[in-house]
Amino acid sequence: MIADAGLNGCTDGMLGVQGFSIGLLSRLVHNDLVTVTLERFRVSGELIEVAKFQITEAGRLAIAR
Repeated sequence: MIADAGLNGCTDGMLGVQGFSIGLLSRLVHNDLVTVTLERFRVSGELIEVAKFQITEAGRLAIAR
């Protein structure tokens, strides 16, 4: 489960395996169940952009139902 991914999160491939498409993530953000933050990191001299999704309190309440 994505909620158990820990501080390092998971890859987009793992999200897909778990059934999380870009469309689904977009709807979760639109419905304020998760937030998304874009961050840039330098890895092996190359700048990459990472989208970090976090479950909101509303998202936690929805899971608990």
